[in-house]
Amino acid sequence: MFDKFKKIMLDEKSQKIVFIVAVVIIVILSLLLIISRNFGTFNNISMRKNNKDIFSVSDLTVNNLKFSDKESKVKKELGNPTKEKEETENNYKYKKLYYDGITLTLKENYDDFMLVKVEITSKKYKINRNIKVNDKILRVMKKFKIENTTGTYLYGNYTIEQLNNSELKDNVYVAVRSNSEVVYINKDAQVSDGISNIARLNISYKHGKVSKITWSYDYK
Repeated sequence: MFDKFKKIMLDEKSQKIVFIVAVVIIVILSLLLIISRNFGTFNNISMRKNNKDIFSVSDLTVNNLKFSDKESKVKKELGNPTKEKEETENNYKYKKLYYDGITLTLKENYDDFMLVKVEITSKKYKINRNIKVNDKILRVMKKFKIENTTGTYLYGNYTIEQLNNSELKDNVYVAVRSNSEVVYINKDAQVSDGISNIARLNISYKHGKVSKITWSYDYK
């Protein structure tokens, strides 16, 4: 009799365990489905219009550094890099300085080097507007101007496809979003036959949170 009762109790305990496991699996699958719906079709998420400033060169900062800072200031701020590499491209010399969670590219500028690109993967670094890795991507987007409430484009006087149009003499600004990245661009107005420099900010994200921040000026 006791053995039979014990068996019944074990069966009930097993059923409870199976039920709990099933509930946990259903909850996890539901969460994954919600994430997939929200961020798998991210460009379809509706957002409110706002009057925030568009992305500009003033946003090219990281902690106490900014675009065009000299190599001496970079190393004073961050210390000596764990790795340093030089390369030549389009007749210009570049230096890449590698640190934990951040890589900086400096371009030859007369007898010195100046900061032209930053790649950030650690949340201990922040750029202008107090944006950093691991922030919610929706909150980040709201810190910039939003004109289009739905669709791929957030704002713009032209499209990215028109950046290489030599006939455009105006300043070009545009922001677009995709399923994995939000891209902000500001192209200087062309003067005579000179080259128009382009400021870029690429904010990559996974599962609704910023995973990588890259900005550059006159450098891809």
